[in-house]
Amino acid sequence: MRRKSIPYEDSFHDRQPALNGFVTLFTHRRTLQSDNRNPQLLNATDRCVMCGMCLPHCPTYQISRDEGESPRGRIALIQGLANGRLALNTRMEQHLDHCLGCRACEAVCPSGVTYGDIIDGGRAMIHERRRTAPAPRILFSLVPRPRRLRLFGRILRLLQRSGLQGLARGLGLTRVLGLARLDALLPRLAPLPAWQDYYPPPGPQRGTVALFLGCFADFADRPTLNAAVRVLTRLGYGVHIPRRQTCCGALHLHQGDRDIARHLAECNAAAFNGLQVDAVINTASACGATLAEYPRNDFPPLQAPLRDINTFLAELPWPAELTPAALAKKVAVHDPCSLSNVLHQAKSPYQLLARIPQLEIVALPDNCCGAAGSYMLTQPDIADRLRDDKIAALRALEVDIVVTSNPGCALHLRAGIKATGLNLPLMHPIELLAKQLDAAHGA
Repeated sequence: MRRKSIPYEDSFHDRQPALNGFVTLFTHRRTLQSDNRNPQLLNATDRCVMCGMCLPHCPTYQISRDEGESPRGRIALIQGLANGRLALNTRMEQHLDHCLGCRACEAVCPSGVTYGDIIDGGRAMIHERRRTAPAPRILFSLVPRPRRLRLFGRILRLLQRSGLQGLARGLGLTRVLGLARLDALLPRLAPLPAWQDYYPPPGPQRGTVALFLGCFADFADRPTLNAAVRVLTRLGYGVHIPRRQTCCGALHLHQGDRDIARHLAECNAAAFNGLQVDAVINTASACGATLAEYPRNDFPPLQAPLRDINTFLAELPWPAELTPAALAKKVAVHDPCSLSNVLHQAKSPYQLLARIPQLEIVALPDNCCGAAGSYMLTQPDIADRLRDDKIAALRALEVDIVVTSNPGCALHLRAGIKATGLNLPLMHPIELLAKQLDAAHGA
């Protein structure tokens, strides 16, 4: 006999200690096996022992001190959905939507809880009911279509150069259309020429790689991608850029739309797996994390080794004659959550930048910047509050340059830097390295 779902408000309390609700859920879980609607997801939640070691590492819990905004709170809610004990409502949906997916909790969990799988699974259960604001909706519709996305980028660049973007902002049209937030995040776009299929090295060839472009980065972060090609070819690697590649699928996967995410994974597997390359290189850590977890999500995997460009270049033996020009500056390194908590390669940007003589390298405080893919558009209040901590740290550190290895984080941080009047260039580590190589050896 199926049990009647109970309202969310009757089974879960808003504030700490709020563990009574969790105890109730776990007490009933064993008696609700006949109501089990999602056994795989329920098994994943079963690993959580509610120890609370994740709480100091969760950005939203640190802001709210609300158990519903903590990893174990969200696990309990998703568990209630999975076994049919809880009925979905607006408050529960908000708790799940507020999760940044930074996975700092997963990195410190003593029980090995796969929180990333759980939050994605929970969002997949509520995907059909979700309502999306105009700006994220535009992105979600464009990113699976690379040609349309590049056309969108060229139109935006034309609007920027013509002054029409500023005019629309001044007239309040971006605000009326619900695009003010997106408008504030967009950088001044670089030229967007078509990519070659292959970029050969200028000298002796050491190997061959393929470059993953990503979706939004392909028009909003061209300087990083161009720098990657320059450095890789200078080091003797031929660079393939498959035309049929597309978005990694992260935006849709983390919003619960597994069907589109799977389709994008299939497109990327078809684009890259026919190439004979030493590695597939990515410059966006969030894309790299998603690509690396294709097998974990039961998506078609990429056959060649997947490497973050920082790690790939940091581990290479460099020719003695290929030394970057010295730079007597202080650079702050932002550690993206995807690089730290998923790929576990946070040291690589520091190792790579250490190749630049006289460069002083410092780290920003270890917390999420609030970008989190589309989160900076869908949850602007929380995103900006987290970013404020980073901006305050930049002021205190008195640095000359900021670097980050994820383009979403770059957009969010750059907008915050601009809004607060800081005059700080922000770039990818590979872009800074390319600049110093160009200065030492010519462009």
